[in-house]
Amino acid sequence: MENNHENKPAVKQEKKPIIPDSAEMEVILTSTGRSWFYQLALGLFTIVAKLVFFVRIEGRENIPAEGCVIMGNHRAWADPFFLAMCARDREIRFMGKKELWRNRAFAWIARQVRGVPVDRGNVDMAAIRMSMTVLKAGHSLGIFPEGTRMKTEAMGPLQSGAAMLALRSRRPVIAVYIDGNYRLFRRMTVRVGKPIEMDDLLAGRVNKEACDTLTARIEASFAQLSGGRSLPAGKA
Repeated sequence: MENNHENKPAVKQEKKPIIPDSAEMEVILTSTGRSWFYQLALGLFTIVAKLVFFVRIEGRENIPAEGCVIMGNHRAWADPFFLAMCARDREIRFMGKKELWRNRAFAWIARQVRGVPVDRGNVDMAAIRMSMTVLKAGHSLGIFPEGTRMKTEAMGPLQSGAAMLALRSRRPVIAVYIDGNYRLFRRMTVRVGKPIEMDDLLAGRVNKEACDTLTARIEASFAQLSGGRSLPAGKA
């Protein structure tokens, strides 16, 4: 009898993300001690960035002393470092795609820097709960609201989930535009915007209309910081 299984290719099992359970994640994300790895990585990157990108940060004073939501445009892997350079007095907890946690080395790094894994393809309630835990504990949350990297100065559509987190946590929102082409020995400028007006929205209900309004204000802040270059061609 012919063996129908002999020539079938083996099915490669997809690696599952290496993510601690919810109780352990809460302990990691709300920890108040300084992470030696975060400080070391940021310190080394800062030296390199100043030497090869001549990086200049404008508006650092706009970041409030309290915990806040810091949003940036996303074009390269180094973007979290540039946002972290704007707030050296704290350790930002960054949201990142869940797929990265499938790599053991990255999972270890993410644990050291207290990263928040996000399932970008679905409404990730676990990520929302973890992010709210970060903000309610008084820490700052780093978000790239486009949800993915873009190859141009123009930004992609902003996801409304970022605005929802800001409204529910009642934390200030800061837009940061990273301006430059990541070319060696070419200046990179990081512009930090002022806290976005939210008082009128916080006085009402957190609903789709409020989230859409705040998202539009975030987009306008990015446009101001970039001189309009962050806007899609039709809106510029």
